[in-house]
Amino acid sequence: MDDSGLNSWGPAEGPATGLTRRHFLSSVVVVGAAVGLASAAEGAFASSPALASSPPSGPPTTTVPLPTTTAPEQLWLTWGHDPARDVTVGWLSPGSVPQPAPALTYSAAPITTSNPGRTVQLPAPRPLDVTRRYPQASSVSFADGLNAQTTYFYHVELRDLEPGTTYYYQVSDGATPTPSTAGSSFTTAPSGRAKFRFSSYGDLATPSYDLNASGNQWHESCDNSYYAVGAIENPGDGNGPPLFHLLNGDLCYANLDYQNAPSVWRDFGINCARSAANRPWMPALGNHETEFGTCNHAGQPGDAPGGIAAQAAAGNYWNGPYGYGHYLSRFLLPDNGVTNWDGNRLRGNFYEFQVGTVKFISLDADDVIYQDGASAYLNSAANAAPESTSAGAEIPNGTVTYNRLYTGDLTVDPADFSAVPDFSSGTPNLQCLWLERTLREARQDPTVDMIVVFMHQCAMSTSVAGNGSDLGIRQAWLPLFDRYEVDLVLSGHEHDYERTYPVRGYDADYLGAVFSPNPNQTLNEAVSTRRPHVVTTEPTTYEGLSAWDTQEGTVFLVLGGGGTDGPANVYGTDAATGLPQAKVFTERNMISGSEATGFTRNSADSHEDAPWSAATNTGDAYGYAIFDVDPGSRQGQTTITFKYFAIPAVSDETGPLHTGTTTLPTTPTETFVFGRGLSRLGRQHGQDERQLEETRSV
Repeated sequence: MDDSGLNSWGPAEGPATGLTRRHFLSSVVVVGAAVGLASAAEGAFASSPALASSPPSGPPTTTVPLPTTTAPEQLWLTWGHDPARDVTVGWLSPGSVPQPAPALTYSAAPITTSNPGRTVQLPAPRPLDVTRRYPQASSVSFADGLNAQTTYFYHVELRDLEPGTTYYYQVSDGATPTPSTAGSSFTTAPSGRAKFRFSSYGDLATPSYDLNASGNQWHESCDNSYYAVGAIENPGDGNGPPLFHLLNGDLCYANLDYQNAPSVWRDFGINCARSAANRPWMPALGNHETEFGTCNHAGQPGDAPGGIAAQAAAGNYWNGPYGYGHYLSRFLLPDNGVTNWDGNRLRGNFYEFQVGTVKFISLDADDVIYQDGASAYLNSAANAAPESTSAGAEIPNGTVTYNRLYTGDLTVDPADFSAVPDFSSGTPNLQCLWLERTLREARQDPTVDMIVVFMHQCAMSTSVAGNGSDLGIRQAWLPLFDRYEVDLVLSGHEHDYERTYPVRGYDADYLGAVFSPNPNQTLNEAVSTRRPHVVTTEPTTYEGLSAWDTQEGTVFLVLGGGGTDGPANVYGTDAATGLPQAKVFTERNMISGSEATGFTRNSADSHEDAPWSAATNTGDAYGYAIFDVDPGSRQGQTTITFKYFAIPAVSDETGPLHTGTTTLPTTPTETFVFGRGLSRLGRQHGQDERQLEETRSV
């Protein structure tokens, strides 16, 4: 471990490790509103001054009112089916009043009086309904199940655009006599083999009260969230912002502020719009996107006797489909074409898109993980009263949201301890079937060189303060990642940074040990964790940089340091050897107790030695990743240069309100190149066959 706090495990040392010391700007970087906005409405992008006259003591304990204005805000871009030609523009009304006549205008030139552009009028809002297809222009309303506040979301799918082209857009509420507008510009993805960059992190949360638009403090609020968004618009290497950003789940933790989920989402959206209005931000679902409400699991209104107050006790405690109502209303993401067994279309729950020579796949790991870590009311006190909300809903003690297998069943194959869709049940897991088909088609597609998966929970993590690793992901998805040679897997969940060595297959003879037994386990019992097998601990080199051959094994990156107030960068080590050690969920963590005695929930049950852990960062929990894609000149030559920038915690992060300033770094803490076939014959990527033959003959 050097004084940067970045730990690198294994024999590699010196320049080959790819580790550098951090260098920071000498002054505080404060990122303001996005530049070049067309007629931006006040507050649509930049955080307004805090509304609180004095620092709050903590999050509000009652429901706070939403604005009644209609000026467009929270602009958010996402890719459509083909990022070179399809972009979806989304925005919201600030609060509980729909926009009178919402519209979007766009053009390949700045929108002016002489160039009015093309205008799309949106229909009247309809309640979220995932059983039907959405039109190209849609207005969606969603009523929060716990506080009954209704918010309004607007989406326009722009199709048949020109690749690699900048477009200007403006959205309007259509109010009379003077409408309010907001706008920006975006650039479509290039077509064919082209260079581009993207960025990633997860677990963003919201800024603290001083940088929140509402002036409120929420659970998990931290001012690092504000700086993280600014960092995407101005990466520290000075090479410009990315084409798009990957947001690896746990977006804003609105489920923790159950009285005020719509307000938390609003502060999150206003903060992110400083970047998401200018480039697509592509999210993945995390456990904190699962929220309490009064619907059944499929998202239909609960009908238990006793009205709203009785719904949760009857099992109707989901906020929209699977608890994802706010997420599915806010984001209109690429359509996976899958309809769930309950009749819901699963558009946006998981999806894929391709930019250049890279296939990107977003997954919902809540469907396969063992850990029970989503919305929960678990009070250890005896006879604890239900959580009551402003709308009259009551959540009894012991209520949890657990989405494992919500797209269908899995069964364990004893041959390799993997989990595969269970056709014998009549409802095999649809996400896993879709994933295998998508990976197979990607590897058969000559235009795809590399595959990047992003999701929330971790297959591998040595975090002690965080959750740890999950056997469910290892069983259901790692065999597919191995079979189709996925190159990179990005996650969040742990509020820290960690990188693995390339892994392929698993250590079949290795057993971990139970250290926190569930009722059906015993202390120190041997247990299979399906530990991923390390291919190599020695990088090769490419153009003077350390490099990993992802054809030999998949590299996993934990990028969970977006901005939440709970750093988790304390990592496990074996006390006897000093080598990395990881917690592992090998089954659902047991919830024990009763309303009469109170409830408790177990953590991860087992641990394993973790030779797969290559690098961690004990110095800084926060940070972001930049990826530069170079397709080379022909098929199979794509490389991805990865830079990780660790961001110091804001100056009063350890204080009760997690406020302050920080300095954005200009030097990455890690730089590596990922590519396929980089280690073969020790060749330099890009040599032609004649050069390779000459190398062989020497």
